[in-house]
Amino acid sequence: MAKLNFDYYQSNADDVYTDGDIENDLLHYAKSGECDWYQDGRWPIVYHMSHLRHNILNWFPFKENCSILEIGAGCGALTGLLCEHAAKVVSVELTKRRADVNFHRHQHWDNLEIVVCDFQSIPSEWKFDYIVINGVLEYAAYMINSKQPYEDFLKISAEHMNPSGRMLLSIENRLGLKYFSGAKEDHTGKYFSGLNGYVEGENVRTFSKEELYEQICNAKLYPLKFYYPYPDYKFPAEIFTDATVCNMTPTVSNYPLDMPRAKLFDEQVVYQSLMKQGIMDKFSNSFLVEIALESNEIPAEMSYVKLSANRNERFRICTYFDGDKKNVYKKALTLQAEEHLKRMKDFNDFEYSNSRIRNTDCKEEQMGISYPYITGDSLEVTLLNDFNNLDKNDFYAQIKQFRDELFSDIKLKKQPISDEFEEIFGVLQCTKELHWVSNANVDMISGNIFKIKDKFQVIDYEWHVSCEVPQEFILWRMLKQLIEDHQLESILNKASMYELINIDEQVEKCFFEWEDHFAKNYVGIKDLYYLAKDSVPLDIELAVARQIKEHVLQSTLFFDLGNGFTDFNYESINAVYTSTGFAVTFTQEKLKLAKLLRWDPLEGSASNIKIQNIETDGKFESIVPINAERFTEDIGYEFFTYDPQFQLNGDFSGATYMKIYFSCNIMDWTVGYQTREEEMILFRQKTAEQELINQRLITEFNELQQASNKTQAKLDMRSTQLSTLQMEMSSKLEELEIIKMELSSKQEELETAQIDLLKLQKDLLNKQSVLSNTQNTLQTMIIQMKEHRVKSIIKILLFGNIFRGKKGE
Repeated sequence: MAKLNFDYYQSNADDVYTDGDIENDLLHYAKSGECDWYQDGRWPIVYHMSHLRHNILNWFPFKENCSILEIGAGCGALTGLLCEHAAKVVSVELTKRRADVNFHRHQHWDNLEIVVCDFQSIPSEWKFDYIVINGVLEYAAYMINSKQPYEDFLKISAEHMNPSGRMLLSIENRLGLKYFSGAKEDHTGKYFSGLNGYVEGENVRTFSKEELYEQICNAKLYPLKFYYPYPDYKFPAEIFTDATVCNMTPTVSNYPLDMPRAKLFDEQVVYQSLMKQGIMDKFSNSFLVEIALESNEIPAEMSYVKLSANRNERFRICTYFDGDKKNVYKKALTLQAEEHLKRMKDFNDFEYSNSRIRNTDCKEEQMGISYPYITGDSLEVTLLNDFNNLDKNDFYAQIKQFRDELFSDIKLKKQPISDEFEEIFGVLQCTKELHWVSNANVDMISGNIFKIKDKFQVIDYEWHVSCEVPQEFILWRMLKQLIEDHQLESILNKASMYELINIDEQVEKCFFEWEDHFAKNYVGIKDLYYLAKDSVPLDIELAVARQIKEHVLQSTLFFDLGNGFTDFNYESINAVYTSTGFAVTFTQEKLKLAKLLRWDPLEGSASNIKIQNIETDGKFESIVPINAERFTEDIGYEFFTYDPQFQLNGDFSGATYMKIYFSCNIMDWTVGYQTREEEMILFRQKTAEQELINQRLITEFNELQQASNKTQAKLDMRSTQLSTLQMEMSSKLEELEIIKMELSSKQEELETAQIDLLKLQKDLLNKQSVLSNTQNTLQTMIIQMKEHRVKSIIKILLFGNIFRGKKGE
C-alpha cells in the first residue's frame, strides 16, 4: 500500500495553488475509485482525472527498476503511470487536499510514497534516476524568493538526480502558435499575456525555446533533447522532435479544452508555413525537455510518437520511430492491448483480394511489433499532388485503380448474418448487394497505402476484423477521411464519391451508423472535440473599422438662417473621444444668426446615440430626434438610417459656442437601411403570401361548402336508408321474439326428455347389474356342473346349487 508522508508538511502552503471547491469532487472520485471524466466534462475533472494526461510520458523508455521523483504531483495525473514504470516513486505535493486525492487514487501501489511539503524540504540525500516536473516550473516564483527563481528551481531539483539521471521537464511555450492565433494565456487567462512579456505584473512565467534553453544552462544543466508535444503537453496526441517537427504535419486537431478562444487566422495554414521556414520548433505550443547533469549523455532515440490512448484499454497503443527511420514500432500502453498487437502480427504479409494489395511485413519485438519505414509517397500524397496540380483525371484514375484492385474477384451479395458484425458495427442492415469479404482492414486510409511498382503496400493494419465487411465501406471511409482532412469537396463531392463506390444515400447512411458504432462502442474512442470550448472567429478588419468609426466621428451642425437648411450653412467638426464617449464643440459665427439648428452626429452608419449633456452660452430648450426609430434608457436613440439627425430648439441669438457630449455605438452594417429594406421586402412577401393564403382559404372554403352539400345529400339518403333498415329490423326483432318463445318451449321439452332419459339410464344400469349377477351365477353353475357331472346336475336340479355336506355326511 502507498505511504502518505506528512513529516515535512506546512499547512500555510495549502492555499498557494488550488482549483477551489471542485477539489472536493476530485477527492470524492478518488475515494470511490470511479470517475467518468469524459461524461463529467468539467475542465478541472478532465485535467486531473483523464488517463490521456499520461500521453506526455507513457511512451518514454524508462530504465527498468528505476526510481522517480515527481515534483508537483497535484492530484496524481501522472503518478499512476510513473508507478507502472518504476521500482520506486516519490511524489511531492505542496497542498494536503491534492495529496489526499492522489493518495486515494493510487494507494494500491506499494512502490509509491506521497510526500506533502514544499519540494525544497525533502532531504538532499534522496537521489533518483528520473525527476519529473510537469507543468510546475512556471510557478517557481510562488515557491522560491530569489532573483532567479526559475534557475534556482531547476538547481534545487537537480540536486536529487543520480549522476546519470534525467530530468523530464514539460511547460508551455511563451511564443506558442496558439497564443498568436487567439488562445488566452493558459495561466493568466488573458489574451497575449505571455506574448507581451507579462508586463502587467503576472507572477507566473513561461518561456520561449531559447529562453528555456538559457534557464536550463544557467542552472548548470544540459538540455539533451527538445520534444514538441502536440497540441500541447497536457493532452498530447503526437510527440515531435527536432528531426520531425518541421517535416511532419500534425494529424490531430487542436481544440480549446480549458477556456474559449478567439480565432484570428487559420492556425494549420500558418503552422505549415512555419514548417517550410524550418522554425516550427520555435512556435510549438509546449515543450518537453530531456535534461541531464552532463552533456555527453545520450537522449532517448524516438523521433516521432503517435499516441492512440483515447480508446478502450484493450486497444491503447503508441506508434513511434527512431532517428534513422528504418523501422516503425508499435507498443502496447496497457497489458490488455498486447493481444491487439498480436492480432496485428497475425496479418503480417496478408494478401487482400489479389496479390496486388498486400500488408507490409512486420515482426515481433520485445516491446511490441515493428515494420519497415517506407520513404516513398503514400496514396494520400499522390492524390494531394494531383489536386494541387489541378490534374483531375489522374486524381480519379488513382482512386479507380485502387478500387478495382480492392474489389477484384469479390462477388456482390446481400449482407450476411453475423453476431460479430453486430458487436463491432451495430445492428443496422444494408439491403444493397455489396462486395463482402472477411478479414477486411477497416481502417485502410490513403496515408497508410503506398504504390510500389504497380502494387499497393499497406502499413499500420491494426484493424482487421474476421467477420465479413463490404469493401465499399472500406473505400468510403478512406475517401471520407481524405476529404475531411484536406477540404477536397471541390473535386470529390458526394455525387462523385457515390459514383466511384457505386453506393447511394441510403447505403451511406448505413455506413455512417456502422462507423459511429465502431468508433464509439467497439473501439471506445473518447473524442475531445465534444469537450471543446468555443473558438470564435474574429474579423480584424471589421473590428478595426468599427473601432475607427466609434473613436473618430465627424459631426455636423446645420444652421437655418430663415430659409431652411442648406448645404452651405453648416459647420463640420471631428468629435473628440473621451472616457465617457464623445464631445464636439461648434463655434461658427452663424450660430448666433440661426433661427433653428439641426445636428447630425455622424454620417454613413446606423447607430445608437445617447445625449449626455449640451453646453452653450445661448438659451437651449430641448433636443428632438428627427428620424430615430425608438428610445431606450440604456442605449439612447436608435437610428436605422445612415444619417441620424436631431433638431435643437432654443434662442441662440447671442451664442458663441455649443458643446455636445454624447455616446455613440455603431451598429453592424446589416442594420439600418438594409434592415429596413429587408423588413419591407419581408412585409411585402408576407402580404403577398397572406393574399395567396386568403385566396386559397376562400377556394378551400368553397370546395368545403360544395363538399358539405354533397355530404348532406348523402347523409339524407343514408338517413332514409337507415329508417328503412330500422323498420326491417323491428320486423326482424318481432320474428326473433317468436323464435325465442318457440325455442324456450323446445328447451322445456328437451329438459323433460333429458329427465326421462336419465331415469331410463338408471333403470338400464339396474337391469345391467341384475343381468351381470345372473351371468356370474350361471357361470358358477356351469363350472360346478363340469366338475361334478351327474351328481352335481342332480343337486342343481334339486337345490339349484352345489353344496358340500359336513364331515360325515
